[in-house]
Amino acid sequence: MINTVIFDFDGTIINTNSLIEEGLNHFSYMHRGYHFTKEEMLELTGKPLETQMAAIDKQLSKLLVEQFKVWYSNHHNQKTSAFPGMIELLRFLRRLNLNLAIVTNNSRPSLEMGLKHLGIEDVFHITLSRDEVSATKPEPDGLIKVLNKFEVHPHDAIFIGDTDNDILAAKAAGIKSVMVAWSILDENSIKALSPDHILHESPQLLELLAQSIVAA
Repeated sequence: MINTVIFDFDGTIINTNSLIEEGLNHFSYMHRGYHFTKEEMLELTGKPLETQMAAIDKQLSKLLVEQFKVWYSNHHNQKTSAFPGMIELLRFLRRLNLNLAIVTNNSRPSLEMGLKHLGIEDVFHITLSRDEVSATKPEPDGLIKVLNKFEVHPHDAIFIGDTDNDILAAKAAGIKSVMVAWSILDENSIKALSPDHILHESPQLLELLAQSIVAA
């Protein structure tokens, strides 16, 4: 029986896809004179900011990281919003007294900015950013840390994400994996990852949870 629901944040709860793509292309054009290809953008999706900036200029990557953070903060609120139905879903899950957590590869300041922007700072019991784990996804460290904090077994949890890193991390932690269909990955790429479930719209998660109760 699932009693713990863990979410990725960017691209899963909050739609930062166009913001991140615009930012990466802005810095790429400024420093390389051209934008990322679609394939390059997919490869960088979900990767730590340091990796993304190193793809633009390895020597200047540290400086670019700091510059990107400023650009991101200045554009965040006007260019991001929750995916349809997600806020209502999260608040309903909270009323069900489930254990709720976030594990993201984004930084603590970026995560808190997003939570505040969506008005859901009070929803999650645990939020883990890249700053609180020894290794980011696809390593399972963050997910295992959440399991330990809640004192639950992997089969009692489910992890919802939008990238290959999320699915790989869930599998490594022994947790049921859910891929959102609003990922920037195409349908074939999603299926190739073999997630346990594919979520086509937010309310479907309630159906999955209900099935777990029946199965138990």
